[in-house]
Amino acid sequence: MIEEGKIRFRTFTIEIRKRPMVPDSFLLIFLGGQDVDSSGWETAAGDRKKLEADFKFMWNPLDAPSNKKGEYVVKFSTEERLTKFETWLGNQIEQYGGITE
Repeated sequence: MIEEGKIRFRTFTIEIRKRPMVPDSFLLIFLGGQDVDSSGWETAAGDRKKLEADFKFMWNPLDAPSNKKGEYVVKFSTEERLTKFETWLGNQIEQYGGITE
């Protein structure tokens, strides 16, 4: 089962929170790991860029209700999809050297 908390990587952090009103729904917040591009916009960089792009491609998350950049909501309609997400997240933690808090 996915636990609330933080996963710290070398250059960024992912915070996971359960959404109390919606079962099997989680808020994922990507913190840090940003750079400023030549036009002055903040963009994801390094491992965060790779992991966030993979996350968006695989799970098609919704933007968080706060509409802040780097915050996403994922809702799992079946237990199978939730299990696949847990496996995927575990693999990402191993691959990028994350530490669960």
